[in-house]
Amino acid sequence: MRIFLRTLAFLALAFYACADEEPARRRVADLKGKTFVRKGKVVEVVLNARQVEDKDLAFFLTFPELTDLSLENTRVGDAGMAHLGKLPKLEWLNLYRTWVGDAGAKSLSESKSLRMLPIGETNLTDAGLAHLSKMSQLTYLGLRGNEITDVGVAHLAKLEELEGLHLGETKVTDKGVSHLAALTKLEKLWLHDLPITDLSVDALSKMDKLRELYIYDTKISRKGAKRLQVALPKCRIAHEAFPN
Repeated sequence: MRIFLRTLAFLALAFYACADEEPARRRVADLKGKTFVRKGKVVEVVLNARQVEDKDLAFFLTFPELTDLSLENTRVGDAGMAHLGKLPKLEWLNLYRTWVGDAGAKSLSESKSLRMLPIGETNLTDAGLAHLSKMSQLTYLGLRGNEITDVGVAHLAKLEELEGLHLGETKVTDKGVSHLAALTKLEKLWLHDLPITDLSVDALSKMDKLRELYIYDTKISRKGAKRLQVALPKCRIAHEAFPN
């Protein structure tokens, strides 16, 4: 009898746990998004290019097991980030081409679980990077196309766990690249479409953990790129000096 009652209680708890998620699941469905479930709990939500708003993100607080959330190309902004920073298990958050800015970055910096953050082509500036630099657990940070300068890159030196960093199409110069040497675990680095020159070659040559380096459409010369390849023989370098 006791075993039966314990089993019944467990099933009841499982039922109510799923029931708590049901309004949020319905809202995701209404927005034509996708949910992925593991052991009866939502662990991933994809709402790319959907008409999701900041107020909708409050629903996600009922997804305690959520680890992956993609909101690419939506209109969510700073107000919504106040909710997402509270998700206890969120590890991957795609905010590429959203309206998130520096205030949103401050809210996200409260997260202790977030590890991968693509947040390019948003309203993020150097001030926002000061907040994100507190997230020492980050392993990937995507900043493509943002108004980021050398001042902001200096903040990133604190993110010692970074393995991937996207700075393409920002306003970073040779001075900013010099700060990246502190990122000793960096394996993938995007620096394409920047005004960097051969002055960055020495700094990049010291980053011996690099396995992928994107420096096309920069002012780094063919000679400079070839020097880099000699210094980093295990790194695949994307530059005009190496077609294909």
